[in-house]
Amino acid sequence: MQPKITLLLNVQAGHAQYLAATVESVRAQIYPHWELHIAAAPDCDPAIREVLGEFTRSDARISAGFLQADQVGATAMDAARRSGDYLGILGEHDLLAQRALYCIAAEAAAYPDAVLLYTDEDSIDEAGARTAPNFKPDWNPQLLLSQNYLGGLCVFRADAIGAAGGFPDRLDTGASCELALRVSEAANVRQIRHIPQVLYHCRTYRDGAAPEWAGNTPCAAGKQMREAYLARNGICGEVIGVPGAGGYRIRYAIPADMPLVSIIIPTRDRLDLLRRCIESLRGLGSYPHYEIIVVDNQSADPVTLAYLDALAAGKIATVLRHDRPFNYPAINNFAVRYARGQVLCLLNNDTEVITPEWMEEMLGLLHQKDVGVVGAKLLYPDGKVQHGGDLVGVGGVANHAHAFLRRDDPGYQGRALLAQDMSAVTGACLMVRKALYEELGGLDERYLPVSFNDVDFCLRVREAGYRVVWTPHAELYHRESASRGKNRSAEKVRLAKREAAYMRKRWKHALRRDPFYNPNLSQERPDFSLSNAPLVEGSWLT
Repeated sequence: MQPKITLLLNVQAGHAQYLAATVESVRAQIYPHWELHIAAAPDCDPAIREVLGEFTRSDARISAGFLQADQVGATAMDAARRSGDYLGILGEHDLLAQRALYCIAAEAAAYPDAVLLYTDEDSIDEAGARTAPNFKPDWNPQLLLSQNYLGGLCVFRADAIGAAGGFPDRLDTGASCELALRVSEAANVRQIRHIPQVLYHCRTYRDGAAPEWAGNTPCAAGKQMREAYLARNGICGEVIGVPGAGGYRIRYAIPADMPLVSIIIPTRDRLDLLRRCIESLRGLGSYPHYEIIVVDNQSADPVTLAYLDALAAGKIATVLRHDRPFNYPAINNFAVRYARGQVLCLLNNDTEVITPEWMEEMLGLLHQKDVGVVGAKLLYPDGKVQHGGDLVGVGGVANHAHAFLRRDDPGYQGRALLAQDMSAVTGACLMVRKALYEELGGLDERYLPVSFNDVDFCLRVREAGYRVVWTPHAELYHRESASRGKNRSAEKVRLAKREAAYMRKRWKHALRRDPFYNPNLSQERPDFSLSNAPLVEGSWLT
């Protein structure tokens, strides 16, 4: 299979020198089966006309026309009908790596049902220096709603474009994002292919001009295309800009029936932690329809026991006694049997609510298509990030993403401030439908009594075909391990090693490569830094 790839280039305010470089980067492709359609503004600079004339005369694969901006989409759709198995949009003045189309064609041949393919990219300045590599995750539907993370080089199967309603009217920097949103609505995860190689170079200028996905300010067009996505899919929600990340927040409407949420809090002594947690739930949370289930795991402090009795007597919480050695999954699974809610929220006793609408945020996401689990952004008491979703196989079995960043730090490519799909989230604050929890057998009591049981559960959720989503718009403080402490006795160390060994055996394939990270990034440190030994061949600068 040697698919023909049609590239579309819209030149509206072009510079002849950079346009020539863009076209030459296409002509230099080692893969020969392509064609390039260029649309230029009727009033473009004469030098642009001259460059276009030279290229169309010298290469039969290149055609050019002079069109108004709002005519380009229809012309592109016509090109899609007439020729090409796959179509892509080039950014004005951007460059393709010499092997870009070969890699895309090879991936398309390997996955003939693919409807969308995209690559990693970097920036190239006016002097030709390459910087700022953007190593992207594999298909991440929630992140695409939060930000045009796909960036510059996206190639679509021609028939999928037609089935999705054709090209947008204007082929600007957001056209690929709009197409991706529409095409993905009828696609499965295997049909959207990410090639983790830097095959596209996005031009930057002295004035700092950059495309939407690299900027710090959300644009009106990006907001509108996301509103259109919600409308097409019958989803009630509001699109709000997240300026510091150059992205968007979808504030989903909560279900009209306002499901009961059962908040399960394991505890042992440490009244100071438990009281702070419950008071923040009752005093700061704005969602009214919940119940609190406190599971006492062998508390001995008389003051704590009196407080638990008062909670039960005042009908503030249901208090259950779990008089067995600590086993986090067993404690939660035991409590679930008594939960009356359709939705469960596993919550550590050393957490404290920050965001009043934290439950509404998580509930809204939980009720989106295929979402099985939702996790929150957790902060240390000093305001630094403790948990921003979990990366699996990075720095060990699993580690928290974005750890120790400032609360408002956008992190890598803005992701610390944007909702997104992740492989796992921590059980310190985890929301799931009760029916799914029970269907999957709850947390693993047998092999993972202390560590990684939340990661294992999330991986089983994904294995069952559901998504795990992390949101930074539900925030809580987390005094990590404050209740149990960090006992490193010999027995605890042996147990930790057994649990890690179990995870490596059970999830060997998943731990080999986290789809929401990137194989060019460090596998030793979960900090999105460049790897000294990437899992793909070659340096990003080659």
